[in-house]
Amino acid sequence: MPNKNNYFIGFIRIVLIVLWIVTMPLIYMVARLVRVPKYTQLPHVFHAGVCKILGIQVSCSGSMSERRPTLYLSNHVSYVDIFVLGQLPAYFIAKAEVASWPVLGTLAQFQNTLFIERKAGRAKQQLKVLQNHLEQSNSLTLFPEGTSTNGTHVEPFKSTLLESANLPDGPRVAIQPVTVAYTHYDGELIVDQQTRDHYAWYARMPFLPHFLGLMPRKKVSAKIHFHPVCYLDEFETRKECAQHCQKLVADRLDALVRGE
Repeated sequence: MPNKNNYFIGFIRIVLIVLWIVTMPLIYMVARLVRVPKYTQLPHVFHAGVCKILGIQVSCSGSMSERRPTLYLSNHVSYVDIFVLGQLPAYFIAKAEVASWPVLGTLAQFQNTLFIERKAGRAKQQLKVLQNHLEQSNSLTLFPEGTSTNGTHVEPFKSTLLESANLPDGPRVAIQPVTVAYTHYDGELIVDQQTRDHYAWYARMPFLPHFLGLMPRKKVSAKIHFHPVCYLDEFETRKECAQHCQKLVADRLDALVRGE
């Protein structure tokens, strides 16, 4: 349990987070209005700042794709993933209802997130939105599980949105599987789900108590592993591509949570 000193740290973090959330979007809007050079990198600075405030130590392994466009496919543990992966040069893809969520919805719009309606009747229209971005060499980050998990396993990857990587008249889209894992708390390997649940947000966990519960916590290690790039046309079907990527991500996650 957090002690009094931890709660004081938590209070300071709440103040810093509020100030950061309020000021950074304002700075971004002003910078965009006056066309400050490289103002589009400010959302990445924002996410890096949130990680710093929350004591999330991000480390990477493997080689991040430098090809443009790249479709990053990551497992999904929590809204914390947004801050950890938000430092990548890519737009997020999220389900449409996220736009109306308090705090997270505002932050997602600040990040220029693409909101997708997961309805069969809207599939072609949604794919066209993604393809338009990819055709402009904008990279995208997708959570193909379609849900978040407890951080110890990876659900099957849904393949529908992978069709966006099929651009007959556009650039060849690189697909890069990415594994995200929260492995160490206060320098010790996380071995129990109770500790992991400080960062994993899944099932019907209420957002506000979970987010406030992060504030007094000690430092956590968030690890990102970039797997080799592949291409949709290397597989007979997009389902095979999804299964290939899911296995890479799942195997690496299993190793990371075991401390390997």
